[in-house]
Amino acid sequence: MTDREWLDRLAADFDKLKKNRAQVPLEKLETTYKKSYTALVASLTEAADWFADRYLHTIIDGWPRHPKDKAGNEWMDKRIAIIIAQENQPGGLRDQWRAALIDHLDRAEFEELVWKRYDLCEKKAFDPYWQRHNRWSGPPENRWIFNDIICRFWLPPGADANWPNGVWLNTKGEVYSSNWPPNIGPDTIKEEQK
Repeated sequence: MTDREWLDRLAADFDKLKKNRAQVPLEKLETTYKKSYTALVASLTEAADWFADRYLHTIIDGWPRHPKDKAGNEWMDKRIAIIIAQENQPGGLRDQWRAALIDHLDRAEFEELVWKRYDLCEKKAFDPYWQRHNRWSGPPENRWIFNDIICRFWLPPGADANWPNGVWLNTKGEVYSSNWPPNIGPDTIKEEQK
């Protein structure tokens, strides 16, 4: 199936479930209409899991990686796999987003839980990987944080009104992104100069 077909299926199955639950008591759906109700729940569950996995991989496949950091790339991939496996356990986020759609009939809650798994991957896998590629650079009187993956310098928050949260720039001042600010601690060389 194409992404569009999966998205249409998710929407159609969810709308059908909401309509059925609004018009027919749950006990009757689970007994009198058991076969069709069970098939609908299974179809919606499959579409929900597809959405969650597609959402996660669409974003993480776009994370910048250092081509020469084989060990770091492998570590990050393993860490992401561990997080996914943990959240697929009973009671994990996978069960929770299924319950959000099927039990609570709440699409917003479902999407929040899908995002939560991505956020765990970013915080526990990508951010540590990213931070290890940030370093202080330049002479003591003009120090910048440089990222080895994207080969950009960090313009800190407050240094430019156009970028109140900071931004990654190249040497020409061209903007890359304000995502993933550095968190590597103070510049020890600058501290030694004081």
